[in-house]
Amino acid sequence: MVKYVLHFFKEQTRQFDFEQMLSFFDEIPEAREDANNGEYTNQFKILYNNPILASKAEFILTNKSVVRDLHRLNPRFLDVNMRVEIPVMTTSFAANFIFEIVKKLCEEFDFYVYNEHFKDVIELRMPTVIRSFEMTKEAFKEKYNYLLDDIYFCPKDKLNDILKYVNEQYSLQRYYRDQEVYVPNYYIVVDENKNLYFSIHWQEGKLTVFPPHLDYVYYNTNNSTKTTIIPYHELIAKIEKLTTNVPGFLENTKVIENKKNRKKVASALKKAKFTNVEKHFKRINLDQIIDF
Repeated sequence: MVKYVLHFFKEQTRQFDFEQMLSFFDEIPEAREDANNGEYTNQFKILYNNPILASKAEFILTNKSVVRDLHRLNPRFLDVNMRVEIPVMTTSFAANFIFEIVKKLCEEFDFYVYNEHFKDVIELRMPTVIRSFEMTKEAFKEKYNYLLDDIYFCPKDKLNDILKYVNEQYSLQRYYRDQEVYVPNYYIVVDENKNLYFSIHWQEGKLTVFPPHLDYVYYNTNNSTKTTIIPYHELIAKIEKLTTNVPGFLENTKVIENKKNRKKVASALKKAKFTNVEKHFKRINLDQIIDF
């Protein structure tokens, strides 16, 4: 898999405190030393893994420079033989968390950065780095589009909202725990034409949060084992007056939190007529969605 690579430099020196570097990464819950690090390898890796956002990166230290065009760069800046590699299939939302680590790393160790899209080594400027990451993703898509059969596109702003919900889902669960409100996972599906849809499962009578950008709700009634797929816009039109907005959260994130409304919601849905969904869906995983 193609990776975006960002190299670290220092001005007029290569020296930095390696133990301080290890302490820096010890403070990052998603980071750990590679178990394969050892005296018989010519590189040392710090592995970043965010299972919630399905994203990974590697911070790699080597014995010598791997910058291909080092000879043409400003000699005032010296390669510290360290780089970060980020898979190009990483969403922009998830990559921002990695770049925040890069920012703190540069601030603590006085690092400068270089990527092949830069004319020269630069002081870290987040818009420039993020743009170079996006350019790498775009180039990958153009060159290797034939490899993306099982990858599905979602507009960046929409996917950012969805990933914000995913990333903060545990906080929402804690917030609503005492009220016994269900905070559902997305159930992500595609149809026979590879169109992408976001849905949830919901049991009759259960207080629930409705995440942003829903397309369908898989609804189960208490007296039936059958699941009914309901278009979300039709469902929310019947019960919106019985919902409220999740306070301080994304727009159009609704919640049924009043226990008095349970029976009213169930009754409204029993009486309602909904469009029959005839699409054939296949479930996919979050890591099969990209925003380029």
